[in-house]
Amino acid sequence: MQGDLQPVIVGYGRAGCDLHHRALRPLLDPGDTVLVVDPRPVPTQPGIRWVATLTEAADALHAMSVPMRRAVFHLTTPPAAHLSGVEQLVALGARQVILEKPIATSVAEARRIADLSADIVVMPVSVWLESATTAVVEQAVAAGEIGRLTALHMEQSKPRFRRNLETTDAHSTPFDVELPHQMLLALHLAGVDATVESAVRWPMSSCDRYGHVMGGAAVTLTHGSAVTSTLLSDLTSPIRRRRLVVTGTRGQIVADYPLSSDDDYGQVRIRGRGDRQIVQDLPLSQFVKAAYDSRRGVGRPPRGDLDMHVRSIELLDQAGRTAVTVPPQVTLPQLTEFASWQG
Repeated sequence: MQGDLQPVIVGYGRAGCDLHHRALRPLLDPGDTVLVVDPRPVPTQPGIRWVATLTEAADALHAMSVPMRRAVFHLTTPPAAHLSGVEQLVALGARQVILEKPIATSVAEARRIADLSADIVVMPVSVWLESATTAVVEQAVAAGEIGRLTALHMEQSKPRFRRNLETTDAHSTPFDVELPHQMLLALHLAGVDATVESAVRWPMSSCDRYGHVMGGAAVTLTHGSAVTSTLLSDLTSPIRRRRLVVTGTRGQIVADYPLSSDDDYGQVRIRGRGDRQIVQDLPLSQFVKAAYDSRRGVGRPPRGDLDMHVRSIELLDQAGRTAVTVPPQVTLPQLTEFASWQG
C-alpha cells in the first residue's frame, strides 16, 4: 500500500470481512498483507495474516517491521466493544483507527472515546457523507435548483423480522438500526445545532411473541438553520428503501441511494422534471480511500468528525428515551409528519 500504511482489521465478521476488507482491496498493492485480528481462526488465504488478539497484532507488526504509528486499525467489532478496543489500542501505542458506527452504545462511552482522541486519530465511519449521491444533492442545492433549503426527509427501511426475533441480537432498540446513518446525514446537511422535537417507535406485528418494540422508529429534528429533518426506519417494510427527499422553497430533490453492494448506483432527480442523474456510488470505499489519503497527507480527512458522531448519539439517545410507542398497525400515511415522503 502506498505510503507504507499497514491495514489491520479488528473483528472479521460481516463488517470486517465483507465491507471493510472489500473496500480496502482496490487500495492494496500486489503482495500486500492485511493483518486480521479475531478470536476465531480465519481460514488461511493469500494476503491475510491472522492473529487472535490486539497484543498479538502488535507483536506481528513488530515482526513485520511496521511501527504502530503506521498501522491503520479498522475497529469493526460490535459497538459494545468499541470503547475497550480504543482504550487497548491507545495503550499499545496505536495512532490511527477507523471506527465503525455507531461509535458507542451510550453517550458516556462516546464521550470517553472523544476524550481518547487526544492520543489517537479516530476516523468514525460516515458512509452517506462520502456518498457520490450525496455530493450530487449538495451540488444541486448549492446551485439554487430548489431555492432555500427548508426540510429533509430520509427513510432507510427494510424487512428485518428474523433478526428482530432473535433474542441474542446486538440491537435492542429500533433507534440503533439505520437511524444512525440518517442522523449523521441530517447533521451534515442541515447543521449539528439540532433539537429532537418528537420521536415514535412501534412493535413488529402479531408474529412477535416476545414483545420486541423493534418494528421501527421515526424522529423529527429542528436545526438552528431553520431546517426540519424527519428520519424513518421501518423494519417491517416489505421492500428496501434508502431515500432522501430535500425540500426547498422552489422544489424538491429526490435521491435514492444504492440498496446494497449488489448494485452500486444511486439516482437523483428533481421532482417534476423528466430527467434523473444516475451516479456510481461506493460510499464505504470512498470513505476508506479518503481516510487513507488523509493519513498519507494527500487529501482531506473523511467528512463527519468525531464530535458530529458524539452529537448524533446524544440525539438518538434522547429520541429513544422520549419516544412514544404507537400500535404496529399505524401505517406511514397515518404518521402525518411523514406523509409527504410518499410518491
